[in-house]
Amino acid sequence: MRILLWFAAMCVAVSLLLLSLKTQATAKSLTQTTVTTPATNSANATDSNKPDNKPPMTTITLNKYLGGTEGKLNNKSALNFKFTNANGSNKNTCSIITTDNYLRHAKNRLENINLSEKNFYFDCTWDGRYYFLSNRVRTYAEVIIKQPDSQFPMSMHIEAKLVSLTGEQVEIISGDISLRRNPR
Repeated sequence: MRILLWFAAMCVAVSLLLLSLKTQATAKSLTQTTVTTPATNSANATDSNKPDNKPPMTTITLNKYLGGTEGKLNNKSALNFKFTNANGSNKNTCSIITTDNYLRHAKNRLENINLSEKNFYFDCTWDGRYYFLSNRVRTYAEVIIKQPDSQFPMSMHIEAKLVSLTGEQVEIISGDISLRRNPR
């Protein structure tokens, strides 16, 4: 009886394994099917006519601090910093929000890769589109905080790659942005 039960279990396991392999092979063959055209097959093909050519990524350059407020992130006390470009439009802003505790212990470097850090978040609203960090697409945000000295006020250097709901990606860059608000 035990041998018969063992034999039945092995048959089920082998049939599941074969079914799994067949399913993977079918899915793989579907995803690797390509259509060959003269442009893709040619050694002289240019970037503009290759099928996997992605549109150029938009770059946003931040250089103006709009101000900061206190708030909450994950039910913890947090700081929110807003930035824009030289035009200073309130419609085009990027925001950093970080918990007080993370800011104090981050050693002047805030980092979030694919939403790996729950105490620091970065997003932008630009030209009517909302860009954010995601764990489904390769995104990141890095902020380097430069402490003040007798010559310069505290500043932040920002680099990020965000995505919109439509899948459009944007790169965010900045120089050292002073956290001293200029009078209007």
